Amino acid sequence: MSEIVRELVLIVTAAYVGSVGYGDVYQCQIKKVLAGIAIESTIRVSILAGDYERSRIFAAHPPPVELEMGFVMRNKDEPYDMTPISGFVDRDKTSWEIVYVKPL
Repeated sequence: MSEIVRELVLIVTAAYVGSVGYGDVYQCQIKKVLAGIAIESTIRVSILAGDYERSRIFAAHPPPVELEMGFVMRNKDEPYDMTPISGFVDRDKTSWEIVYVKPL
């Protein structure tokens, strides 16, 4: 029986891609998995417009910025590839919400 992974900690390089109605989008290349299991090598992370603390971290460092990012699993079976959270949806349609971000 496999255990469900509910936390994910990644080292990524992030580069700004653009904006959507609810925030900014960053393409993140996964460099290392510190906790959990990453099922892809690249993720598309959104930062909500009102998430000022995380927006400042991304804006304060020129791309591609290297970051450590911690996530917690939010929902399974998301209907869309992106959802209005600060986080991402993986290819298995599981959403991951950002717990913390810190530059390296």
